[in-house]
Amino acid sequence: MENNFFPVFLNLKNKNILVVGAGKIAFRKTETLLNYGAKIKVITKDIKEEKFTKLKGIEISLDDFKEDMLNDIFMVIAATDDVYFNKYIFKLCDEKNILVNNITSKAEMNCRFSSTFENDEYQIAISAKGDPKKSKALKEKIINFFNNQQY
Repeated sequence: MENNFFPVFLNLKNKNILVVGAGKIAFRKTETLLNYGAKIKVITKDIKEEKFTKLKGIEISLDDFKEDMLNDIFMVIAATDDVYFNKYIFKLCDEKNILVNNITSKAEMNCRFSSTFENDEYQIAISAKGDPKKSKALKEKIINFFNNQQY
């Protein structure tokens, strides 16, 4: 059964966010979250995306994930390449009412990222119900629309 997501904007400034995994998708999501002032800790056994080492303002721990790492966490990004482990993280977070984005399952998450367009006047979030290619295509159309407008 597909989740029924409510679109909402969140103030992430100084919110504790845990990213489990350090691959390309984890990097992309971490970079996005940093732009909104989140306090991010990355837990991973190995850094698969070298760009992580250049990010400023995050803590990286080369460690195994442990349940007590969820204490005082606002949101978790389950971004490992292990579907079953991400599902385990989702279940723990769901029981604790922690927002969790699972990169390997649309059904086993309680929040998802939208594609966004921002300028001085607008902040537009785009969701194609979990289809990032469709979201990106619509975002390009919105960018073109605003680029062709005269204010």
